[in-house]
Order: sequence, then structure tokens, then C-alpha cells
Amino acid sequence: MVRILMAEDDPPSREVLQLNLEAWGYNPLVCSDGAEAWAAFQRPDAPRLAILDWMMPEMSGPEVCERVRGLAHGRFTYIMLLTAKGQREDLLKGLEAGADDYIVKPFDRQELQARIRVGARVVGLQNKLVEAEQTRVLAETAGAAAHEINQPLTVLMGKLELLLERMSPDSQHREVIRSVYGSADRIADIVRNMGEARAYVTKPYVEGLDIVDFNAASDNNNE
Repeated sequence: MVRILMAEDDPPSREVLQLNLEAWGYNPLVCSDGAEAWAAFQRPDAPRLAILDWMMPEMSGPEVCERVRGLAHGRFTYIMLLTAKGQREDLLKGLEAGADDYIVKPFDRQELQARIRVGARVVGLQNKLVEAEQTRVLAETAGAAAHEINQPLTVLMGKLELLLERMSPDSQHREVIRSVYGSADRIADIVRNMGEARAYVTKPYVEGLDIVDFNAASDNNNE
């Protein structure tokens, strides 16, 4: 279910907008003023689609737009302004502030629904572009890293094999060398997966950080 951040300070208007969004199958995150909307936008899980009333306490819709466009996380957010202002100058001001679309109050339900669908499609296309770019960068970086690691690793494993062949069967160091060889062989598996990675797949690491899961990325490529 697509999440939509909606900010409207007028309680009756807010309730009508929320009911419409829910009836159309969306999951609204309801905010009662601009400051509350701005706080919601700064969360890591903020919706990528938003409807903001122009005139709100604490912070207007255009002010929220400007701040969202200044965020450093790089995520695209499609923002619609809901406004009673119908003058060309006002609408240009809203678009210059960073809004992607606007609809004038009182809004037509079908028009609003159609405009939201456009926004959802834009967000979906943007997600696909980002995913494609991440995959391209992953493939190029992982492939280059795998190539650079594989060369010295091949030499290391060859030296270890030669050492094992020349080592006395009852040498006390034999198990240590085998253990080192086993670790090197494990690195070789990781390097192969890196070189074969063609999908951007992540897994949790520590403290909310995600890292690339090369095993899954490689498995996904082989399916």
C-alpha cells in the first residue's frame, strides 16, 4: 500500500482528505501543520509522495517544500500543493519552491485521484532509475574489486598448496597452513560472488547500517 504524507491544518478538510485517500487504497500519514510535516520528512521512512496545504501554521507548504529539497539524503519525494490560491504568480511561487504539482481548493475528487496516480507513477519510475544506477555501480565496483583481489589471492593459494606439498606429513604446522588455505578459499568464494553480482541486494549489518549481500546478489543473477 502506497504511503502518502498529508498535511492540512483545518480539521474538517483534513478528515475529508484522509477519508478520500483511504478510500482510494492509500495509507496516509496525517500531519496537522507544516512543522509536523517537516519533522516527518526527516525520518528515514518518510513517504515519497506528499500532499501539503499551502497555508498552515508554523510553516507553509512552500516552506516545507524548500526544506525537503534541501535534504541531503538524496531521496526523491513527489510533492503536491493543495491551495486556495489560484493566481498564476502564486502557483509559480509554489513550483519554484520545489512542488511537483498543485491542485486548487475546493478540489475535484477525480482530478485529485488522477494527479496522485501520476505522482505515484513518477515515484515508481524514479525508484527504478535509482535501482538501475545502484546495480550498475555495484557491478562495476564489485567487478573491479574482484579482479584486483583475485590476482594476489591466486598467488597466495598457490604458494600455500606448494607449501603443503613440500611439508612433512607429520609437521606441526600443517594444520595451521590448511586453516589459512581454507580461509583463503572462503575469500575466493566471496570474490567470485562479487564478480558475478548483478543485483543490488542488501542485508542488515550494525546500528541500522545495511551492506551489500554478495551471496544473494550472485544467487539472484543465476536464477
